[in-house]
Amino acid sequence: MFYISCQIIRSLVFFLERQGMCSKQIEALLGERLKDLDDVSTRFPIADYESLMHYGDKILQQEHIGLEFGNSLKAQNWGLLGHVALVSKNLEKALEHAQRLSKTIRNIGHIELVSEDEFCRLSWHAQSNIQHYMVDELFSSWLSFAKHCCHNHADVSLEKVQLTRPIPNPESLAVYKQVFNCPIEFSANSNSLIFSKSILKCRLQSPNPELENILLSQVDTAVSQHDYASQLVTFINTQLPHIPTLEQASIQLNIKKRTLQRHLSNQQLSFSKLIDQQRKLLAKEMLLKGLSALEISNKLGFSEQSALQRAFKRWYKTTPKKFLALYTI
Repeated sequence: MFYISCQIIRSLVFFLERQGMCSKQIEALLGERLKDLDDVSTRFPIADYESLMHYGDKILQQEHIGLEFGNSLKAQNWGLLGHVALVSKNLEKALEHAQRLSKTIRNIGHIELVSEDEFCRLSWHAQSNIQHYMVDELFSSWLSFAKHCCHNHADVSLEKVQLTRPIPNPESLAVYKQVFNCPIEFSANSNSLIFSKSILKCRLQSPNPELENILLSQVDTAVSQHDYASQLVTFINTQLPHIPTLEQASIQLNIKKRTLQRHLSNQQLSFSKLIDQQRKLLAKEMLLKGLSALEISNKLGFSEQSALQRAFKRWYKTTPKKFLALYTI
């Protein structure tokens, strides 16, 4: 399952509310997962992020909403990565941490930093087809971090930005130009920021090697826990419509049942909750792809269509039909 951290989703909810979006509309999109917004160990499906962004775009009529959201983020919203980045020596070190820890925030893509003569190319590669909002958020938040956290606000201007998304409408295009303040190539082959190598040596305002090492000691535990959950989700997906047991999962992952339970408990998860979360995500995806409630029920292993209807109402506080109408406004 592709996921995103609770900190990012919570920040996005607050951001949309500040933009004037009705809280009831947001509740309808998140359903029962709204109660998990204050649980930092919770991970939300990427579909929740995409739904919120898509709805905000439609209501606010802002293709560039990802840029605005990214610019509003602070490093602390990135969880462990944000705290490590803030106490790093320079931007190069902060980016090293980002490459290592990005999966603790979202596991749908990876960061790549490549040197090209006197320039560097910082790229983000998604593992699945997603809308442009996340790329916009990432790039604008990285740029904002560099501008505000470098010592004496060093010059971190860009040489060029490449985006795979098509060119936006004129109003949003003006915002892209304002945020990046450099030539922008749309419909490009990759999502990349290109800048001078010298920027990597820009010192940050509050380097703290001792605290940096303490925080990094937590990295292996955090990453391994995320990996176990990801492997479990992959296993669940391959088993549906059959609903697997924890015993079957432990055999598949070649790990003791109690050890697996402990890893899940550390993230305040259970195997049954993980199955429920995945069925929720898949039900939404299938609904938006045009599958009927009966087809979804059969594919997700529900005993009957009415059982899916009850589960969907528990997840999203509305029926599949009403949810689809809300999403496609």
